[in-house]
Amino acid sequence: MKYILLLIAATVTGTVFSQVKVSKGDISSGFALTKQPVFNSYSTASNNYFVTVRQEGFDKINNLIVADNNGKILLNKDISINPGMMNNQYELNRLLVLGNKTLAFVENHNKGELANTLTVRMLNASGEFDGKDVLIGRMPIVKFSNPGSWAISLTPDKKHVAIIGINPYTKGVPTQVNYFILDADLKETSKGNFNFASETKELRVFDFLASDQNDLYIISRDYDKTYLYPVIYKFTAGTEPSIIPVMIQEPDLKNLSYTYKVNQKGELVIAGYTQKKSSLQINDVKAIGTWLFNSSNPAEVKTFNFDTPVTNLNATDIVFNGDTFYLVGEQYLKEKDKSDPSTLAMAAENYNYTHGDIEVTGFSLNGDKKFDVPINRFKRKVLNTNQALTFSSGIIDGKLALIYNDQYGKYVDDDRYRKDLMLPVATLITNDGLMEAPAHFEKELDVVVSTYFLYPQFFVPNLSKIFVLSGNKESVKVITFNK
Repeated sequence: MKYILLLIAATVTGTVFSQVKVSKGDISSGFALTKQPVFNSYSTASNNYFVTVRQEGFDKINNLIVADNNGKILLNKDISINPGMMNNQYELNRLLVLGNKTLAFVENHNKGELANTLTVRMLNASGEFDGKDVLIGRMPIVKFSNPGSWAISLTPDKKHVAIIGINPYTKGVPTQVNYFILDADLKETSKGNFNFASETKELRVFDFLASDQNDLYIISRDYDKTYLYPVIYKFTAGTEPSIIPVMIQEPDLKNLSYTYKVNQKGELVIAGYTQKKSSLQINDVKAIGTWLFNSSNPAEVKTFNFDTPVTNLNATDIVFNGDTFYLVGEQYLKEKDKSDPSTLAMAAENYNYTHGDIEVTGFSLNGDKKFDVPINRFKRKVLNTNQALTFSSGIIDGKLALIYNDQYGKYVDDDRYRKDLMLPVATLITNDGLMEAPAHFEKELDVVVSTYFLYPQFFVPNLSKIFVLSGNKESVKVITFNK
């Protein structure tokens, strides 16, 4: 009953607002939206970094936007490298921020040397490569088509970067993994190698995370004939490597969606949504509850039920906040666009994306569920670029803050303007599951006359602020949400 009343309060306009405030930064040169870009963000004491990766032909290009804590854009630039030649290829593996350095990790596959080499280049304040490459590691390759791979992760405290080199696969032989831990001065604090003796299949890395305590988590996947589930390959120096299949034990449940993050204790937390195995239908996938895994107890996967199933629920983020952490997801559907008349074999496929309500589940640090809070939001479909329909998540004023675009007419009663205009909104939820009435920013962001749209996908959570990009066809600026 409490959450029903909260949802009713959230739809009332103009009466009670949360404490979130908003401010606009200056205008920078253009920022191009792309189809489902890879996105990362970083924060330091003084600056905030937005990194998006797009594909243009065979070239992978990083766009780097740097803004200070007042929202002033200091840099907006494409970062790319010369891809080299067929037998001597270069690729920008990862762009990240460590300490006060912006680093470009470059992978080189050299057929003449039969080597896959990882180096790092520094970027200066102008976004130019500054100084010589620093060698990180090198692995031998036998076949150019089987060069191995590198994966890179920033630790949660942002003081170290962890790097693993997955050596080229040899059938029937455990894969060798090289690892390196670097500090903010790019000095090695630890390095070595390991393998998983019982694993002779190819080690496929879908993601890689590291803790402040130098725990290394390689996230892979496997299939049990009914659903894909995560498999964790864990290594900590001085201990035996371990393989942890993360499977729901209840025979009638499967995982529908999940996300993951390393907590302050160095444990890997995975949380997501469950679905009944017998209820799977195309484009009508109902989440009936949540599931939770913590690497400190590798044999246990907890499950919890919703009061009411939620259709097409996708796990998006885990946010830690004191004695509570939140699993945040949304109703989300991706469908191939059937109206596309293109028949060219090389033509890029087009997709429709539909976004709906947001779902927040709170857990205590020991893994007990505290609450479920649904947040009503407009349901809207868009073709290919859906950045305006996503949401940002972070902590403001000690509470979970969610920032998203909602329907103008839901909050502002004015018949002079279109009711379906997108209106930026911020909602706060406490560690006890109490949701404050959403604050909207119709006047502060000039919603009626402005040509700018808020792009909640591109955000940086920094202390008690959240920085979000806003743009139009010609320019981009940073919107700051704080208490």
